[in-house]
Parts: sequence; C-alpha cells; structure tokens
Amino acid sequence: MSENFRALKYSHPSYAVFAVLFSTAIMLSTAFPQIVNASDSHPPVPKTLVLQGKGSVSVEPDEIRFVIGVDARAPTASKAYQEVESKMKQVMSVLKRLEIPERDIQAMNLSLQPVIDYKNQQRITGHDVRRDIAVKLVDIESYGRVMQSLGELDIMRFQQVQMTSSKQKTLSVEALERAYLDAETKAKRLAKMSGRTLKGLLHLVEGGVSSQPKYMAARMEMAADSSATTSKGSIAVEASVTATFELE
Repeated sequence: MSENFRALKYSHPSYAVFAVLFSTAIMLSTAFPQIVNASDSHPPVPKTLVLQGKGSVSVEPDEIRFVIGVDARAPTASKAYQEVESKMKQVMSVLKRLEIPERDIQAMNLSLQPVIDYKNQQRITGHDVRRDIAVKLVDIESYGRVMQSLGELDIMRFQQVQMTSSKQKTLSVEALERAYLDAETKAKRLAKMSGRTLKGLLHLVEGGVSSQPKYMAARMEMAADSSATTSKGSIAVEASVTATFELE
C-alpha cells in the first residue's frame, strides 16, 4: 500500500467518525461497571434510635468534710508567715487531741499577698498570709465536739462544710447502670409503638456523674453544746448516658 493511499484512507471523514464512536464505546464500557460496583460496595444504613437515660441513687451520708482557714497580717511577709504557722500548730494539736487520723487532715492553699495603700502612692503597708486545712470526719456524731474544741481557739474560720459518702465510686457506677436501664426501657417502648423490635446497642456515651452533697452552716454557736445533733438527711448521686440502639 502506497503512502498516498494510506494517508487518504486515514484522513477519510467516515473513518474519523468511526474512530470517535469506537473510543467512546470503550470509555463507557469501562466506566459503567465501576459505577455499579461503587453503589453496591456501601452497606445499608441501619435504622437507629438515639435516647438519653438518667439514673439517680440516694444514700445517707457517713462523712463530714470541712475546711479550716487561718489568716495573719504583719508588716513583713516573714512575720505574717510565722504567725500563720503558729496558728496552724495550734489547730493541728487540737485535731490530734481529738484523735482525727493524719490521713484525714490535709494542709493546703498557702497564699501570700501584699497589702497596698492605694491612697498613698500604692505603698505596701504589710502582707497577708492565708493557709487552709481540709478535714474529714468519719464519725458524724463527733461534729459538735470538734466544732467546740476548734472554736475555743478563736483563731480561724470555717467554710465548705458538707456531708458526703465514703461509697462515692460504688454509687457512681450504680447511677450509671440505672441511667442505661432508663435509656433501654424507653427504647423498647418506642420500638414497640413503631412496630419494630430492638436489635441491640450500637453506641453508648457517658454524659457524666455528679453528686449533690448536703452543705451545712458552720455555726460557732454549736461550740456552746458539744452534744449538738446533726441531721444527716440524704445525698444524691446522678448520672446520664446517651445510647444509640439499632432497630429491625
């Protein structure tokens, strides 16, 4: 075949149209199966139900926690610190005499701040030192006697007095269990009302656990009567969860 004939053959209009159609057919034949396979590769989306559950446990408190604050002001920081430490020793001596275990006493929050006279060119006129002591009483009935003994020192302040439970961790787990059962019960009822059945749990998220301790007023009037009784009442531990269930 001569070169002139070959050039004439490949340049003919009908051949060009055929070439375009042939190339398009090949492209479609390879692309179409990919589209079908892609749609088949995704699993069906499960039908789900998302609900929140809440649980609560109440218990009688068996501990009292409070904070004792000791303060001092002096011309120098060193002098103020020494006064606070002297008061701290008196407090610790009383707590030891009351046979409160050392593990239930924690010295904390030592702070030092200058006393500034803003009316006199912001001159420093002294220093304030503050120290806190956290105390836990496992014998609630001894609260009145402890308040009386500490109140006789007349060198401190009381704050954050609250009743708590020594079973906090156990109560938290129980509250979470009740929260899940609450969510599951609601899910079963809603599934039944919609004509479906509950297949199982897909996802569970803890919403948090909180306790509501009973706060008390730290009245020094109790010092007048060491036999003062304490109303225990109850404290609540609450929990919440978010549960995702699958329906069928």
